[in-house]
Amino acid sequence: MSSPQDPADGYLVQDRLDRAFRSAFDADPRIRAALTYGSRPAGAGDAWSDVEYWAFVDDATLPGLDPRAWIAAVAEPDLLVHNEFGAWVAVYDDLVRLELHFWPASDVDVVRGWPSRGAPLERMVLLDHDGTLVPALAALPERAPVPTSAAEVAEVCGRFANWWVLGHNVLRRGEYERAQDALSHVRRYLLWMARLREGATERWLTPSRCAEADLSAELVAAIGALGVPSEPTALTAAYRAAWDLGGQLWRELAAAWGFDVPTRLLARAVS
Repeated sequence: MSSPQDPADGYLVQDRLDRAFRSAFDADPRIRAALTYGSRPAGAGDAWSDVEYWAFVDDATLPGLDPRAWIAAVAEPDLLVHNEFGAWVAVYDDLVRLELHFWPASDVDVVRGWPSRGAPLERMVLLDHDGTLVPALAALPERAPVPTSAAEVAEVCGRFANWWVLGHNVLRRGEYERAQDALSHVRRYLLWMARLREGATERWLTPSRCAEADLSAELVAAIGALGVPSEPTALTAAYRAAWDLGGQLWRELAAAWGFDVPTRLLARAVS
């Protein structure tokens, strides 16, 4: 698979975009603070990584800022869409994605609600004219908190069962696409349970990230095999397999962490 590289200078498309957007933030007096986040400032970026920013705009000028025009003036994208999380997402050469949140400068403290920074502070902060962004980010842990008690690990296992039961019931009703949707959540919790069992919790926030490198081949294959067509026979088999795997992980985690398992629930035969 070819990587997104700009043939003009040999740099990745992401690098070219990053230079352009950093310069644009710095040149626009309306932008009081700006940060970058994600895999690139964390030192884990590659040729397929997104380029991601928050720009905190002076409140008085924010209503007059046209995000579409601003982004296009920096680098004209092939697609620009306002996503469901409030970010503007631009797609560039080789399908490189760039996300940019425009936010009121008076509400820099919005970042304090994040679970973690995900990267060193000095690699994230691009601008901080008013001195408010650095302390807000510094208040966050660099890594997302992971379960550290028996009760927290038991909660992860319980949430697996919650999604599994919901999906199992809608599958029996004949809502195959809905069962498929629930199964994606089941798989996500199985990945968290697998990370806990194998002590691979560094990439906790997104449990699927680099799972192939972090987890045993056996577990990756077992969870991957749950990706099946939205067809009743295949879904029924996937839900059975997910229940068996989840029950196994649940019991192993309970033994390791010292909490009780819902024996009657796990003993139920599933169909």
